[in-house]
Amino acid sequence: MGLLAALDLHKQIEAGVSLGDYHVIEYQLISWGEIFPPFLGDREHSINARYILGDFPFKLFSMSTPYSGLPQRLCLTFRAPMEVKKDTGKFHLYGIFPDEIAKEFAAFLSIVTRRRIFAVGQIRYDGLPLEQEAELYQRSHFQEKQRLKEIKPPEIYNLLENLQAMDRRIVQGLILAMRLYHSAIEMIYTEPEFSYLFLVTCLEAISSVVYHEYKLSDEGDHPTELAIHGMEQADRSLATRNQFTAKKMLVHNEGFIFQKLFRFVAENVPKVFWTETEDDAKPDYLTAVIFPSSEGVGKEYISHSDITIQPWERIEEAHLKSCLRDIYKARSKLIHEGIQFPESIVVGHFRSVPVEAVEEMGHPLIPPLITFERLVSYSIREFLHRQKA
Repeated sequence: MGLLAALDLHKQIEAGVSLGDYHVIEYQLISWGEIFPPFLGDREHSINARYILGDFPFKLFSMSTPYSGLPQRLCLTFRAPMEVKKDTGKFHLYGIFPDEIAKEFAAFLSIVTRRRIFAVGQIRYDGLPLEQEAELYQRSHFQEKQRLKEIKPPEIYNLLENLQAMDRRIVQGLILAMRLYHSAIEMIYTEPEFSYLFLVTCLEAISSVVYHEYKLSDEGDHPTELAIHGMEQADRSLATRNQFTAKKMLVHNEGFIFQKLFRFVAENVPKVFWTETEDDAKPDYLTAVIFPSSEGVGKEYISHSDITIQPWERIEEAHLKSCLRDIYKARSKLIHEGIQFPESIVVGHFRSVPVEAVEEMGHPLIPPLITFERLVSYSIREFLHRQKA
């Protein structure tokens, strides 16, 4: 909960409340798609254009020259409070925990911008140069480049304010969901199946706390087919006196979780998800094509990769529930039966398509990973927008 601690500290400072110790920390982040605020003029040669977020609780400055290549290097500045993590009487864990704050902010910004942003390490402590890695164990992961994204700083600050003012029980689930989303995009190109699994778990985490009092009703909610299948298995394997208890447990485990997940997405996915025709978070690469010119010689034309949302990358609004149910079934089969996700989940990742996925593209069993990631990101971001500070 490092992000929340930094937001609480900022709120107290603004209110003039007496505070404990805190320290100003600078952290280096990297982004696989450049992010900048709107700017009129020559962004490449302007220092002012590099100021992305200009005020606390989080300041963000581009260390990289605009358009100079990816990943973009960013400097994040924030105030880290002194915290007590553990106090058992015999053992005290007291100090500042900037790694948590930086990584959770990177997760938050990744969801809002749909750019893959990661914390590298601490570079300054109270104005003094200081290098410290963000991860105790170094990770190696591959990422595709993304297009430049213009962000609106007031929107970022508004979402952070909404987050700080939310019910703390819900915030805990939301930050856990953000971390799961962040882990998913970190492995999106190296372990796509686990990335898909983490995204499902992300929705489970947030929906479970938002609808913690939700109950299946007789009017419209029914157990999933997976739960029914589980009950049939229980009927064959358990004694008659235990059947009711087994059925009730399975319905709670499968029916409740899926219904909460579906309800969260259905209530929060914005209309633009169904209507937009392009996805600017798709991989960005350049393609060179030679065409004959009027002079009778070949001329090279450079273009960016196509970001059009293809028919097989769409989820129809009317079929949202059945689509999510298919995803949930695939997730359960992977965990409980070791059955892999369809090969087509990686369609749109790279320039080429795996041979095994070609046959599935016309009638995919579940949406591609980039589509499901977009759905998860949009739903969480819209949920944050609807909260009122």
